[in-house]
Amino acid sequence: MTMKTLLITIGVLSPLAGAQVTIFIENPGFEAQAVAPGCFALFQPQGWDPHDPMMILDGGSDVLGGLHPESGPYFPEAPEGLHVALVFLAGDVGVGEAGLSQTLGESLMPDHRYELTVEVGDIASGTGPPPCDTAGFFNLDGFPGYRVELWAGDTLVLRDDNTLASVLDDGLFATSVTSADIGDAHDGLDQALEIRLINLNQPGTGLEPGIEVDFDDVRLTRTALNACAADFDGNGEVNLGDFGVFGAAFGSAIGDANYNADADFDGSGEVNLGDFGVFGSEFGRTDCP
Repeated sequence: MTMKTLLITIGVLSPLAGAQVTIFIENPGFEAQAVAPGCFALFQPQGWDPHDPMMILDGGSDVLGGLHPESGPYFPEAPEGLHVALVFLAGDVGVGEAGLSQTLGESLMPDHRYELTVEVGDIASGTGPPPCDTAGFFNLDGFPGYRVELWAGDTLVLRDDNTLASVLDDGLFATSVTSADIGDAHDGLDQALEIRLINLNQPGTGLEPGIEVDFDDVRLTRTALNACAADFDGNGEVNLGDFGVFGAAFGSAIGDANYNADADFDGSGEVNLGDFGVFGSEFGRTDCP
């Protein structure tokens, strides 16, 4: 399988300071509903909702579903697991976009970098093996375009608007990665995050109608941009527990030639009261959680 990777950077990215957190996405690899090898099936993927602003999804010629590429002509394999999601729009070409969306159980936070990664596929034509060789044949050549988005309520956070189209070809997946730093004045703060995976439904030609986009392995992370150094135990909060852990490290290092480097809080090469003073200042920061 050929995989291509594109990194799309939105805005000016700051140096990272905190631990990366993976945000939970239900059924991110579209493995919840099994499909026979080399076959496709029509259904709404578990955990995902239709994105259908023009109301074109009809369960017939404009559909959502899943595909198991193994042993089939469509892709050599799925980028992750066995299955991928499909958004097939053959009945209302050019009428409007459609796809999948999922509202997550987390809201947009300030002072974090968000990174959304999605595998995007340009399916190849062909007829599946038995029992899927009687399911009909469609010309899947060409590509209708895609868009991958992250929203916070009604506010757009991230967008990849068909940037991989120039490198995708029939039978290939490519990786879209979009990143943005969120400040403390973003319009979407405290609003629920939503991921959208969209087939743009751009008209093709008779030879290359471009009617399907496939998606797989959806990942979303956030990383604190201004992590608090006084979070000495690394649990994401600054509290008396951190003071206790630092105090123990500090006490064991004083007068010890093999000092505990963690207690050398100011990076001077030795542990002394200067470290305790710097730690105390960090511990008292009002912007730490």
